[in-house]
Amino acid sequence: MSEVQAIVDRFEIEALRGEFTDAGMMRDYDRLAALFTEDGVWRIPGANVEFAGREDIRAGVERLQGLWDYFVQTVHPGTIQLKGDTAAGRRLGSNHI
Repeated sequence: MSEVQAIVDRFEIEALRGEFTDAGMMRDYDRLAALFTEDGVWRIPGANVEFAGREDIRAGVERLQGLWDYFVQTVHPGTIQLKGDTAAGRRLGSNHI
């Protein structure tokens, strides 16, 4: 994989993370669930939570809406900035989405 492709891939991952966060903040649970494949699984190990499949993900995120603001403030990476051939942003630890 070229360095340019690695940057493009990382940028697409960050765009998806932004879409995920926006859907959650806007309480658009259908849009959030649609970001997963039909058999996708969303795990939140620190909370001992696992949702499997779009229907379960949609229902689960709605149940967890009271914790959503805290969750986003704790794990959201901020913005991505492109500086030449480098993508820069807030770096996360091992407990990220």
